[in-house]
Amino acid sequence: MSYLLDTNIFIRSKNEMPMDIFQGFWQRLATLACEGILFSSVKVKEEIDRGNDELKQWCDDQLPKEFFLPFDAYSEYARLMTWANDSRLFTAPAKQEFATVADAFLVATAASRGMKVVTFETSDPNCKKRVKIPDACIALGVSYCSLNDLLHELSVVI
Repeated sequence: MSYLLDTNIFIRSKNEMPMDIFQGFWQRLATLACEGILFSSVKVKEEIDRGNDELKQWCDDQLPKEFFLPFDAYSEYARLMTWANDSRLFTAPAKQEFATVADAFLVATAASRGMKVVTFETSDPNCKKRVKIPDACIALGVSYCSLNDLLHELSVVI
Protein backbone atom coordinates (compact mmCIF):
# COMPACT_ATOMS: atom_id res chain seq x y z
CA MET A 1 0.00 0.00 0.00
CA SER A 2 1.21 3.48 -0.80
CA TYR A 3 -0.05 6.63 0.83
CA LEU A 4 -0.84 10.11 -0.47
CA LEU A 5 -0.30 12.98 1.99
CA ASP A 6 -2.61 15.98 2.26
CA THR A 7 -1.21 19.50 2.62
CA ASN A 8 -2.43 19.67 6.20
CA ILE A 9 -0.17 16.76 7.18
CA PHE A 10 2.85 18.87 6.30
CA ILE A 11 1.66 22.21 7.66
CA ARG A 12 0.20 20.97 10.92
CA SER A 13 3.20 18.72 11.53
CA LYS A 14 5.54 21.67 10.91
CA ASN A 15 3.57 23.78 13.40
CA GLU A 16 3.19 21.09 16.07
CA MET A 17 6.46 19.19 15.54
CA PRO A 18 9.10 21.77 14.59
CA MET A 19 11.78 20.39 12.33
CA ASP A 20 14.63 21.40 14.63
CA ILE A 21 13.12 19.56 17.62
CA PHE A 22 11.45 16.53 15.99
CA GLN A 23 14.25 15.69 13.57
CA GLY A 24 13.54 11.95 13.81
CA PHE A 25 9.96 12.40 12.64
CA TRP A 26 10.96 14.47 9.63
CA GLN A 27 13.80 12.10 8.74
CA ARG A 28 11.43 9.14 8.91
CA LEU A 29 8.98 10.88 6.54
CA ALA A 30 11.82 11.49 4.08
CA THR A 31 12.97 7.86 4.37
CA LEU A 32 9.45 6.54 3.72
CA ALA A 33 9.21 8.85 0.72
CA CYS A 34 12.53 7.59 -0.63
CA GLU A 35 11.31 4.01 -0.14
CA GLY A 36 8.28 4.73 -2.35
CA ILE A 37 5.72 4.35 0.44
CA LEU A 38 4.72 8.00 0.86
CA PHE A 39 3.77 10.38 -1.92
CA SER A 40 1.82 13.56 -2.42
CA SER A 41 0.48 15.60 -5.31
CA VAL A 42 2.00 18.43 -7.31
CA LYS A 43 -1.09 20.38 -6.21
CA VAL A 44 -0.01 19.92 -2.57
CA LYS A 45 3.50 21.07 -3.54
CA GLU A 46 2.00 24.24 -5.02
CA GLU A 47 0.27 24.96 -1.71
CA ILE A 48 3.46 24.29 0.27
CA ASP A 49 5.51 26.47 -2.07
CA ARG A 50 3.21 29.44 -1.42
CA GLY A 51 4.40 29.39 2.21
CA ASN A 52 7.99 29.94 1.05
CA ASP A 53 9.34 28.81 4.43
CA GLU A 54 11.39 26.00 5.99
CA LEU A 55 8.75 23.46 4.95
CA LYS A 56 9.20 24.37 1.28
CA GLN A 57 12.96 24.14 1.74
CA TRP A 58 12.70 20.76 3.48
CA CYS A 59 10.53 19.37 0.67
CA ASP A 60 12.98 20.64 -1.94
CA ASP A 61 16.01 19.27 -0.09
CA GLN A 62 14.77 16.02 1.46
CA LEU A 63 12.09 14.53 -0.78
CA PRO A 64 12.75 12.73 -4.06
CA LYS A 65 11.55 14.48 -7.21
CA GLU A 66 9.01 11.70 -7.88
CA PHE A 67 7.41 12.22 -4.45
CA PHE A 68 5.01 14.88 -5.79
CA LEU A 69 2.96 12.98 -8.37
CA PRO A 70 1.80 14.76 -11.51
CA PHE A 71 -1.94 15.08 -11.95
CA ASP A 72 -3.33 12.70 -14.56
CA ALA A 73 -6.55 11.41 -12.94
CA TYR A 74 -8.96 13.34 -15.14
CA SER A 75 -11.82 10.83 -15.18
CA GLU A 76 -11.72 10.39 -11.39
CA TYR A 77 -11.59 14.16 -10.95
CA ALA A 78 -14.65 14.49 -13.23
CA ARG A 79 -16.52 11.84 -11.19
CA LEU A 80 -15.62 13.62 -7.97
CA MET A 81 -16.71 17.02 -9.25
CA THR A 82 -19.99 15.54 -10.51
CA TRP A 83 -20.60 14.11 -7.02
CA ALA A 84 -19.82 17.45 -5.35
CA ASN A 85 -21.75 19.59 -7.83
CA ASP A 86 -24.80 17.31 -7.77
CA SER A 87 -24.97 17.57 -4.00
CA ARG A 88 -27.60 19.92 -2.64
CA LEU A 89 -25.77 20.01 0.67
CA PHE A 90 -22.68 22.00 -0.32
CA THR A 91 -22.84 25.75 -0.86
CA ALA A 92 -21.74 27.16 -4.21
CA PRO A 93 -18.56 28.64 -2.64
CA ALA A 94 -17.74 25.25 -1.09
CA LYS A 95 -18.04 23.59 -4.50
CA GLN A 96 -15.91 26.28 -6.16
CA GLU A 97 -13.20 26.01 -3.52
CA PHE A 98 -13.15 22.21 -3.75
CA ALA A 99 -12.67 22.39 -7.51
CA THR A 100 -9.52 24.50 -7.20
CA VAL A 101 -7.64 23.53 -4.02
CA ALA A 102 -5.45 20.43 -3.82
CA ASP A 103 -8.14 18.32 -2.07
CA ALA A 104 -10.09 17.17 -5.12
CA PHE A 105 -6.91 16.48 -7.09
CA LEU A 106 -5.52 14.49 -4.17
CA VAL A 107 -8.61 12.29 -3.86
CA ALA A 108 -8.81 11.77 -7.63
CA THR A 109 -5.14 10.78 -7.73
CA ALA A 110 -5.65 8.31 -4.88
CA ALA A 111 -8.65 6.81 -6.68
CA SER A 112 -6.71 6.51 -9.93
CA ARG A 113 -3.64 4.89 -8.35
CA GLY A 114 -5.24 2.78 -5.60
CA MET A 115 -3.60 4.79 -2.82
CA LYS A 116 -4.72 5.71 0.69
CA VAL A 117 -5.13 9.41 1.52
CA VAL A 118 -3.56 10.64 4.76
CA THR A 119 -5.22 13.73 6.24
CA PHE A 120 -5.98 15.36 9.55
CA GLU A 121 -9.51 16.12 8.32
CA THR A 122 -12.39 14.10 9.69
CA SER A 123 -15.62 13.16 7.99
CA ASP A 124 -18.52 15.55 8.43
CA PRO A 125 -21.28 14.50 6.01
CA ASN A 126 -23.46 17.43 7.14
CA CYS A 127 -20.87 20.12 6.47
CA LYS A 128 -22.24 22.66 4.01
CA LYS A 129 -19.46 25.23 3.82
CA ARG A 130 -16.68 22.85 2.85
CA VAL A 131 -16.24 19.58 1.00
CA LYS A 132 -14.16 17.50 3.39
CA ILE A 133 -11.54 15.09 2.09
CA PRO A 134 -12.85 12.04 3.99
CA ASP A 135 -16.34 12.55 2.57
CA ALA A 136 -14.91 12.91 -0.94
CA CYS A 137 -12.91 9.72 -0.35
CA ILE A 138 -16.05 7.89 0.73
CA ALA A 139 -17.84 9.10 -2.41
CA LEU A 140 -15.16 7.56 -4.64
CA GLY A 141 -14.46 4.50 -2.50
CA VAL A 142 -10.97 5.69 -1.56
CA SER A 143 -9.39 4.65 1.74
CA TYR A 144 -8.16 7.37 4.08
CA CYS A 145 -6.55 7.63 7.49
CA SER A 146 -4.96 10.05 9.94
CA LEU A 147 -1.24 10.55 10.39
CA ASN A 148 -1.26 8.50 13.61
CA ASP A 149 -3.12 5.69 11.81
CA LEU A 150 -0.47 5.77 9.07
CA LEU A 151 2.35 5.56 11.61
CA HIS A 152 0.61 2.64 13.32
CA GLU A 153 0.00 0.83 10.03
CA LEU A 154 3.68 1.17 9.12
CA SER A 155 4.84 0.32 12.67
CA VAL A 156 6.79 3.57 12.82
CA VAL A 157 8.27 4.39 16.21
CA ILE A 158 10.10 7.67 16.58
